[in-house]
Amino acid sequence: MNNQRSLQSFCVLVAVFAVLAESACNRGDERAVKGRNGPNGAGHDSVSDVALNEDGLGPIQVGMTLTDAVNMGILNENPNMKKECDFVFPAVGAGVPDNVGVMIVKGEVARIDVDTGSVTTEDGAKIGDTEEKLKSIYDGDLQIEPHKYVPGGHYMIVMGDSASAGKAIVFETNGKIVTNFRAGRLPEVKWVEGCS
Repeated sequence: MNNQRSLQSFCVLVAVFAVLAESACNRGDERAVKGRNGPNGAGHDSVSDVALNEDGLGPIQVGMTLTDAVNMGILNENPNMKKECDFVFPAVGAGVPDNVGVMIVKGEVARIDVDTGSVTTEDGAKIGDTEEKLKSIYDGDLQIEPHKYVPGGHYMIVMGDSASAGKAIVFETNGKIVTNFRAGRLPEVKWVEGCS
């Protein structure tokens, strides 16, 4: 009888340890794992629900037509839009945060501009991150250029990989932290003045 009770106690302890081990192994799953650095890369913040990469932001994809995006309820039309280049904004209920602008060039999504801290890249980078943090996230993939208008500021550029060739993410900094960022196709993603 004592042997049976000891065996039952042992089995219960094994089950408890198994549950605790499973829980410990899964801790941190909410961390950014999709991007360049993957699960074993530099530590970064959690990825936002809708994360930006070189190809788009959630349902907004670089290269899609404005007509398709409007028909799908993703973007709003701009009745006063300049056909060569202008910005539109996500439709209410599209699942895209406020303070995101979408550059349309000749009827297609060319780039997506982010001016809100509620959006991250798929690597976890966001507004307010330091230049050092960007360097740790993107390692040797960053090209750094001086900012045209902000003394001491920079454009920190991450070129797309082979699957996203011809596209990039551009972070603008004040020399210390990220103030805004954008992603999309070249050359539009590097246009400093937007459509101006």
